Formats: sequence, C-alpha cells, structure tokens
Amino acid sequence: MNITVAKSWQELNEWQLQEIIDLYLHHLDANPEKTFEKMIIILFQKKKGFWNRLRLWKIIKQVPISTLSEFGEFLLQPPKLHSFPEVENLLKPADRFGDLCIKQFSFMDQFFHQWMENKDDKALRRLCASIYRLSEDFDEQSLAKISKYTDKLSVKERQVIGFTYLSCYHHLAEQFPKIYPKPKKTEEEKENTPKPVKKVHLPFSEIIINMVMNDETKSLGNFHETNKTRIYEFMNVFTKIIIRDQKKAEEYAKRK
Repeated sequence: MNITVAKSWQELNEWQLQEIIDLYLHHLDANPEKTFEKMIIILFQKKKGFWNRLRLWKIIKQVPISTLSEFGEFLLQPPKLHSFPEVENLLKPADRFGDLCIKQFSFMDQFFHQWMENKDDKALRRLCASIYRLSEDFDEQSLAKISKYTDKLSVKERQVIGFTYLSCYHHLAEQFPKIYPKPKKTEEEKENTPKPVKKVHLPFSEIIINMVMNDETKSLGNFHETNKTRIYEFMNVFTKIIIRDQKKAEEYAKRK
C-alpha cells in the first residue's frame, strides 16, 4: 500500500493544523497516548468528510495504528510553524517576527502570557488582534479595528495563530538564550522533583523603559524611537547588557 502523509508541521494542511493544535492545547497533557492516536488519525485522514474517513478505515484495517504512529513522531517534537496565516484585509508579520518593532512584540507578549495562563478565549482574541496590522506601522489604537476582522475567525483558526506565535517565540528563545535562559535544576531538586514554581512574567514594556533609561543604550534613541526598534536589533542590544551586567557581578564577587 502506497501511503503519503505530511512529514512535518509545515506540511500539514489547514484542517489538520486546526484539529491537531486543538488536541495539543486541550487534551495532550491529560491523556497523551489517546490524544496522540487521534492526531495520527487526523494525519492519515487528511481531510474532513465521509469519504476520507472511509479511506482511513481501509488503511487502519490493513495497518495497525501502532505502525502508523511512527509516521507522526514529528508531532511530538517542538513545532516549527514560523509563517502566520493570512487574514483578509490585514497585514501579517514576516516569518519568525522578522519585521516586528519591539512595541508590537510587547503587546503580543503580554496577551500571549495571559492566554497561556488560563487558555481564555478573550486573551487569545487579544493576542490575534495584536499580531496583525492595518498598515506597515504598528498602532495600538488600531487594535479594536483589527479585532473586527480577527474575531470573525473560528476558535480553531485563532488557536492556529496563537500556536504559530508560540513556535516563533520558541525560535526567538533559541536565538537569544541570555534573555530566555533554560531553567536549571539542582541535584536536590532533581531528587525531590518539587512542584514547579510559577515564574513571574516581566512585561516587555517595563524592559523597554529600563533600556531607555540605560546610559549605554542611548543608541536606540528616546522612548518613542526605542519602541520602533526592530525586535532582533533590540534583542541583540539587550543581550549585550545582560552579558555586561553578569561580568560586573562576577568581578564584584571576586573582590568580596
């Protein structure tokens, strides 16, 4: 039997993305094995509808689900969805946040953490509205107008947008490990496996203000000019400040 299926997150079609991401967000933690089986079914069904379910049934009749699961191992890996879906009448960001100013990212970051905290659809709606623009320049005053378009999307369509943000966020964290360090566990913590402590989220709007007040980042300009700085340029400068402060702390510790 000749079977061809998507081999990566990027190759999934619109229907597959919506259904698999919904499972990923709401069911994977509670019941990983059963949820993964449902993901495999969606992977091989390919499209919604009776005839596609019938075709899937014929495949499962000849090949056990355990064998089919091998084709979906990429679904258990960190997603690499770096291109946002098109939304009519709106401009989407460049892949991997390529054209974002830091001000827009600060709004997106705030709404994203609110959504991750409680999976609330209101926070997801705000996140989606903050991701898109009416023109090349970001204007927070336009969020209400943008939401008139993004609110028309289905919940699953909005979840794809939110999940794409999550994937781009992970890419950003990989590029700037000094800003997004991976948590380290002590040997005692590994042995006792304590309950995770909820990390307090520092809004990027506060980081922007601190950067403006820092004498060594005057090159970014005043508050309004800093807000317009492209995200990767901002992150590079922020990384240099962190490295400088860490060196100062180490030198101070040696002198004590």
